[in-house]
Amino acid sequence: MKKIFFTLLIGGLVISCNNKSATGNEEASGNAETATENTDIKATYEANVASFEKLCKAWEEQDIEGALSLMADDFMERGTGLGEPDRTKEEWKANNETMMGIMKPTLKQAMFLPGVDTTTLAMDGSVRYYGTWNFASGEKNLDCKVYGSADFNDEGLMTTLTHYADFGATMMQILPEEVVAQMMGGK
Repeated sequence: MKKIFFTLLIGGLVISCNNKSATGNEEASGNAETATENTDIKATYEANVASFEKLCKAWEEQDIEGALSLMADDFMERGTGLGEPDRTKEEWKANNETMMGIMKPTLKQAMFLPGVDTTTLAMDGSVRYYGTWNFASGEKNLDCKVYGSADFNDEGLMTTLTHYADFGATMMQILPEEVVAQMMGGK
């Protein structure tokens, strides 16, 4: 009886060790695939950060056409302010041409971070950023802290830009009253 028990025990250990070895090889193969995917998505993220930085630089230099060249044709700026609409690429252009005529933005500080897929929480190539922008109009200027997020297509062009900040209060502090009234829908 002892011989049968030990034979079964040793046989069970041998089989379980062999199964673990097979599983270990499968895991190693899966890990290699995951590592390759992570390298690919990291490279995509880094390219998208470079594109986002170029967009910020173009905006800071008031180069509207340069910024537009970094956006996909179906680009959409998501409106996050009270009653602020989403803007297409052409609407973004018109809005920024008007804004550049009355103020100068300067990016003082920025930190770019990877965006994540909301279901898997894995990097997805999108870019988040925290920045401090200075907005100047005439003799007045004010710093404004901004959080933003951008998505990109396979060609590396920005498809969406969403940013959160208290732009309204910033503008009210630096712009002439009549400009603020016009921006707010007054005359």
